[in-house]
Amino acid sequence: MDSRIKLSPTLLSLISEYEQQLDQGKSIYLDDKEYHDIISFYENEQELDRALDAIEKAIRQYEYRSDFLNLKARILIKKGMLRSALKTLDAAELISPFEIELQLLKANVYILQKRYSEALALIQDVKSQCNKSDLQDVYVTEAFFYESVQEFDQMFQCLKQALIINPNHEEALLLMNASVDQSKHYEESILLHKVIVDNHPYNHLAWYNLGSAYGCVGEYQKAIDALEYSFIIDPSFEPGYMDCAEYCCELKKYDVALDIYREAIDNFGPEFDILMSMANCEFALNQIDKAKRSLFEAIEIDSYSDEAYYLLAKCYMYDEDYNSAVKVLRKAITLEDAVEEYFHTLGQAYQRLSHTAKAKYYFKKAAENGFEISTYWEDYIMFLIELKDYNKALKVAKRADKYTFSYKLLYLKACAHILAGQSRVGFNLLEEALEESFDEHTVLHEVSPQISQNKQILSIISYFDPTKN
Repeated sequence: MDSRIKLSPTLLSLISEYEQQLDQGKSIYLDDKEYHDIISFYENEQELDRALDAIEKAIRQYEYRSDFLNLKARILIKKGMLRSALKTLDAAELISPFEIELQLLKANVYILQKRYSEALALIQDVKSQCNKSDLQDVYVTEAFFYESVQEFDQMFQCLKQALIINPNHEEALLLMNASVDQSKHYEESILLHKVIVDNHPYNHLAWYNLGSAYGCVGEYQKAIDALEYSFIIDPSFEPGYMDCAEYCCELKKYDVALDIYREAIDNFGPEFDILMSMANCEFALNQIDKAKRSLFEAIEIDSYSDEAYYLLAKCYMYDEDYNSAVKVLRKAITLEDAVEEYFHTLGQAYQRLSHTAKAKYYFKKAAENGFEISTYWEDYIMFLIELKDYNKALKVAKRADKYTFSYKLLYLKACAHILAGQSRVGFNLLEEALEESFDEHTVLHEVSPQISQNKQILSIISYFDPTKN
């Protein structure tokens, strides 16, 4: 849930000057705030080695300052260098033996080392001695402990207590979503965050958490409204845009979602995920040319995305440009050869091109790969019936019965038996299907004009028609 950070000209100038002095091998002397700004910049950019190098310079210049040792320990923890982090914390403890942040960092290391009893004992010891202003941070560390031992109810309660003390505690707000997802305390989260936003209406993370909780209980419009506040308050907060647009799609408000994605692109540039989401919305709105343009742009960013090629193939299928659809589907399958949906769509494209053997091969491959999904078996059997290969259709239907079931399959089996001259079996299956799911009988007329003209079949259908009884 990282926000995008716009760098100030002053900070950029400081970083540039610092790196120039490094390149020239000059001795560097900065005030403590400048060091903190430089270290924070490198940490945000995930340049942890550079951050450590700056910290070492700060430690040499400010020998008796524990804050830079704490920073060093935090970076070492991020790098997974836990033993070195503990040694650094021990050194910091000699300077500031009663510092709360130091003790909590040590507890974090114990948790990561799975020294759970030591971690919990240290947390409880700090909790018993600290003042109320520090208690919020103790609760957050305790929440991390409970997350690590997968006790998510306790994790949620710790974060709740931290936010009661300080509703603007960023780390607690950031951890809350994972806690709610695991503990399922959706309603309690809604109540908590409603109180927070009522009293702190410019807390974008609280609005985000409120929207996420609403989404989890199916209150999509309320989720959209709350999430919209998150990025109105902080235009650099990308998750707010993305989740808000996603819930708009859930409500089929694709035009609203598109506006949000366009705003996101204005702020963050043409990212692959945003372009893919836009293309999906444009496809849903039948804006096929726009969807293609979004996909071409997405593929320029990531030419190895099978999903982008597949959606592009669907656009070509919509335009009845089946040769182009085949081309990009084969590219998608080259990149990912285990997605049955790709084989199924390729079978449909070859069917439209009257390439019977290839269509049959890919319909079969889709059914075998997605054997639990009845649609793939249904389309394979329908194709075989249209080819008048009734015995093969019956063999495939028998195989499908081992893996899946649908009333449409039952109708298709009845149809294949009847057309293969096995009328008694076919009529029995037809009566069973009509009795259980009358509305799906239209598949018979779709797959075989011969069936739709058979007076005996029409009589059976009429007998089971609920509108005539």
